[in-house]
Amino acid sequence: MAALFTGDDNRNFYAEDDYRAYLISRNPPPIVHHSGSVYVKRLRVHGRRAVNLVDFVLHRMVEALARSKTRRIQRELQLRGIRYPQETHDEPSSQR
Repeated sequence: MAALFTGDDNRNFYAEDDYRAYLISRNPPPIVHHSGSVYVKRLRVHGRRAVNLVDFVLHRMVEALARSKTRRIQRELQLRGIRYPQETHDEPSSQR
Protein backbone atom coordinates (compact mmCIF):
# COMPACT_ATOMS: atom_id res chain seq x y z
CA MET A 1 0.00 0.00 0.00
CA ALA A 2 2.87 2.35 0.76
CA ALA A 3 4.14 1.78 -2.79
CA LEU A 4 1.13 3.65 -4.15
CA PHE A 5 2.14 6.91 -2.47
CA THR A 6 5.87 6.92 -3.21
CA GLY A 7 5.45 8.62 -6.54
CA ASP A 8 7.50 5.94 -8.31
CA ASP A 9 5.59 5.26 -11.52
CA ASN A 10 8.18 2.79 -12.84
CA ARG A 11 7.67 0.17 -10.12
CA ASN A 12 6.99 -3.48 -10.89
CA PHE A 13 3.43 -4.67 -10.13
CA TYR A 14 4.00 -8.12 -11.60
CA ALA A 15 4.91 -9.75 -8.31
CA GLU A 16 1.75 -8.48 -6.66
CA ASP A 17 -0.35 -9.55 -9.64
CA ASP A 18 1.21 -13.01 -9.64
CA TYR A 19 0.39 -13.48 -5.97
CA ARG A 20 -3.19 -12.29 -6.48
CA ALA A 21 -3.56 -14.65 -9.43
CA TYR A 22 -2.22 -17.48 -7.30
CA LEU A 23 -4.72 -16.71 -4.54
CA ILE A 24 -7.62 -16.63 -6.98
CA SER A 25 -6.63 -19.75 -8.93
CA ARG A 26 -5.79 -22.09 -6.05
CA ASN A 27 -8.28 -24.80 -5.12
CA PRO A 28 -10.00 -23.90 -1.88
CA PRO A 29 -10.91 -26.72 0.48
CA PRO A 30 -14.46 -27.96 0.02
CA ILE A 31 -17.07 -26.53 2.34
CA VAL A 32 -18.94 -29.42 3.88
CA HIS A 33 -22.27 -28.75 5.48
CA HIS A 34 -23.50 -31.78 7.38
CA SER A 35 -27.18 -32.14 7.69
CA GLY A 36 -28.82 -32.77 11.01
CA SER A 37 -28.95 -36.51 10.29
CA VAL A 38 -25.20 -36.88 10.91
CA TYR A 39 -25.56 -35.39 14.38
CA VAL A 40 -28.61 -37.55 15.08
CA LYS A 41 -26.66 -40.67 14.07
CA ARG A 42 -23.83 -39.74 16.43
CA LEU A 43 -26.30 -39.13 19.26
CA ARG A 44 -27.90 -42.51 18.58
CA VAL A 45 -24.51 -44.23 18.80
CA HIS A 46 -23.68 -42.51 22.09
CA GLY A 47 -27.14 -43.27 23.44
CA ARG A 48 -26.89 -46.92 22.45
CA ARG A 49 -23.51 -47.25 24.16
CA ALA A 50 -24.88 -45.65 27.33
CA VAL A 51 -27.91 -47.97 27.35
CA ASN A 52 -25.69 -51.02 26.77
CA LEU A 53 -23.42 -49.98 29.64
CA VAL A 54 -26.37 -49.51 32.01
CA ASP A 55 -27.81 -52.85 30.86
CA PHE A 56 -24.47 -54.57 31.54
CA VAL A 57 -24.19 -53.07 35.03
CA LEU A 58 -27.77 -54.01 35.92
CA HIS A 59 -27.28 -57.59 34.70
CA ARG A 60 -24.14 -57.88 36.83
CA MET A 61 -26.01 -56.56 39.88
CA VAL A 62 -28.89 -59.02 39.37
CA GLU A 63 -26.44 -61.92 39.02
CA ALA A 64 -24.58 -60.86 42.16
CA LEU A 65 -27.84 -60.58 44.11
CA ALA A 66 -28.95 -64.01 42.90
CA ARG A 67 -25.65 -65.61 43.93
CA SER A 68 -25.77 -63.91 47.31
CA LYS A 69 -29.35 -65.00 47.96
CA THR A 70 -28.53 -68.57 46.90
CA ARG A 71 -25.59 -68.67 49.33
CA ARG A 72 -27.78 -67.35 52.19
CA ILE A 73 -30.48 -69.92 51.48
CA GLN A 74 -27.88 -72.70 51.42
CA ARG A 75 -26.45 -71.57 54.78
CA GLU A 76 -29.94 -71.35 56.28
CA LEU A 77 -30.76 -74.86 55.07
CA GLN A 78 -27.47 -76.19 56.49
CA LEU A 79 -28.25 -74.62 59.86
CA ARG A 80 -31.58 -76.48 59.89
CA GLY A 81 -29.89 -79.79 59.09
CA ILE A 82 -30.56 -79.99 55.37
CA ARG A 83 -27.33 -80.52 53.49
CA TYR A 84 -27.33 -78.72 50.19
CA PRO A 85 -24.65 -79.82 47.69
CA GLN A 86 -22.04 -77.11 47.23
CA GLU A 87 -21.24 -76.14 43.68
CA THR A 88 -17.88 -74.71 42.80
CA HIS A 89 -17.98 -71.95 40.22
CA ASP A 90 -14.19 -71.82 39.98
CA GLU A 91 -13.66 -74.09 37.00
CA PRO A 92 -10.14 -72.79 36.15
CA SER A 93 -8.89 -73.19 39.72
CA SER A 94 -10.52 -76.61 40.22
CA GLN A 95 -8.86 -78.05 37.09
CA ARG A 96 -5.34 -77.47 38.41
